[in-house]
Amino acid sequence: MLTKKEIFEALEREIEQKNSVLAQTFSDLNSAVTDDSKSTAGDKHETGRAMVHLEQEKLSQQLNILNEYQETLAKINPEDKHDKIQFGSLVKTNRGCFFFSVGIGKITIDNETIFCLTITTPIGNALVGKKVGEPSQFNGEIEIISIE
Repeated sequence: MLTKKEIFEALEREIEQKNSVLAQTFSDLNSAVTDDSKSTAGDKHETGRAMVHLEQEKLSQQLNILNEYQETLAKINPEDKHDKIQFGSLVKTNRGCFFFSVGIGKITIDNETIFCLTITTPIGNALVGKKVGEPSQFNGEIEIISIE
């Protein structure tokens, strides 16, 4: 069974890896625009440049989201233990393991699946403030096994 610290560190690595891939792709697109502007002219050239700029805008938005994730994670102390579910809690239930942090979704670490969600998701809203053993409902009964 993974600890909150192990999950937190894996999530940090996951975000950093995605950030590196996006930054490299952005850089490659910049190089493509520079190379293209040296060798091409005409309507095809302008269309190609416009498509590259659209892709750069998408990548820029994704990079901004990842930067926000990093800032949000920085607010979590993985050593903190919680007695009730809140932002930064690792919650093990009969329906899965949830780390209420950033909305990156499902990650797998050492063959264990963890759902990294914000506390404002529907399941987060259903569980926030609950303690181990407290009855919880979200598409049926949820049994809270542990909270870190």
